[in-house]
Amino acid sequence: MPFYSAHTSTGRLFNSLKALCDNKSITSFKLSKLAELSPTTTRKIYADSSYIPSPDVLEKLCLVLDVTPGDLLQISSNMENIAAVCSGV
Repeated sequence: MPFYSAHTSTGRLFNSLKALCDNKSITSFKLSKLAELSPTTTRKIYADSSYIPSPDVLEKLCLVLDVTPGDLLQISSNMENIAAVCSGV
C-alpha cells in the first residue's frame, strides 16, 4: 500500500473528515457501513487529521458524504505552521 504524505511543497495537507461527519451527524462507524470500508480505516481518518486516505478510500468517502475531494482535504500554508522567533536585540 503506498504512503501518501501530508506534506506538500506549499504547506501541510490535512483531512477534515471529523468536521464533515460532525456537521452531518454521522459517526465514523456509520460512515464505515455507508462507504463499505473497514471501521478501523474510517476511525483512523476521523481521529487523525494528518492521515491522508488513498484515492480509492477518498472516492468512497466523498460519494457517501456528497462532497468533493477539496472539501475533505485541505492545505494549510507553511507560514501558518511557523512560529516567529526573535532575539529581542
